[in-house]
Amino acid sequence: MAIFKYPLKAPVEGDFLDSADAPTGRIDYLKIQRFRINHEGSEGGYGGSNLPGNTQKTVMDSDVVYLAMPQSISIAYQADYSAINMGLAGVLGAGFAAAIGGGSDAAQLTAQIQSAATAALPEIAYNKGAKIISAANELGLETGVTGAALQQLVKGRIMNPFTEQIFNGVQFRNHQFTIKMFARNKKEAEEILRIIKYLKKGAMPILGDAEQKEIDQLKASELGKSLDKPSEDKSTAAGKATSAPPTINTTGKFLKIPDRFQLDFVRLDSATAKISRVDHYKFQPCVCTNVTVNYTPDGQYVSFKDGIASLGNGTDTTSNDKGATQLLVPAVELGLSFAETRFVTQADIDAGF
Repeated sequence: MAIFKYPLKAPVEGDFLDSADAPTGRIDYLKIQRFRINHEGSEGGYGGSNLPGNTQKTVMDSDVVYLAMPQSISIAYQADYSAINMGLAGVLGAGFAAAIGGGSDAAQLTAQIQSAATAALPEIAYNKGAKIISAANELGLETGVTGAALQQLVKGRIMNPFTEQIFNGVQFRNHQFTIKMFARNKKEAEEILRIIKYLKKGAMPILGDAEQKEIDQLKASELGKSLDKPSEDKSTAAGKATSAPPTINTTGKFLKIPDRFQLDFVRLDSATAKISRVDHYKFQPCVCTNVTVNYTPDGQYVSFKDGIASLGNGTDTTSNDKGATQLLVPAVELGLSFAETRFVTQADIDAGF
């Protein structure tokens, strides 16, 4: 297990807890750990996150990142509503549905229908009038009159639209963090690069090959047998010769989904190495939707001297190395965007989300 941490140590060692504005050796971090979903091992083969009662199998990454607390921490809880004009017909329809669902008998439903028809008479009358007037369009007389317009001009009123806010669901919470990191020495430059690679790697997919076992199972199925029949070569006489089945290329056939991320706010006591949770709010499991690395956060390019920077293989550009082993500039600004994969409910709010 590897722990990647920035900053590596507290700016001021020791604790001075007797004063509110005194320095402290404790640091608050944003803890980030990748994990993968074992879809085949999940209950019923369903690897989704929002099926009630479903057990999602996960495999945690052995490495963990601790980032200095971002400059800005905020969270939004968004519910999705739509304004719907029910109108008298919608209100009456809702009443009918409630009556049917409540087990009303035929006599009660008949009485409700008659009452509804009586209540709708004014709207029906003005709409009929508007329809008759609109027929003048066919005679070459233009009009855009409606039943609502007629009622407003004649009676100085319109029908109540009975507008309601209809709940459509909730939005997944999103998190944006910006962290500026300074490499104060070679060791910290190496650590910052390891952090950046860990986050970039987890946000990208894995190029996966097709599994031979899965191919064999599909070929043995009825569909596979029908597709695997050798085709006749029409260029040969009497169709006696057949062409061999094509070779299946299994390399790079799939893109395996990127890793998921578990986030937490934590506090580290540098003297005892004790880690405590700092529950400003809890996080649902997340996907990483964006990683941005700004190598010129101050608007000007500055790099380390050769004595500090590890420049790889110098002028040899043909070697297949793994890139730099450390950050080559003294400061970078890291931008991270995460989207949660589970909805937040009232029970989650009570649990600290």
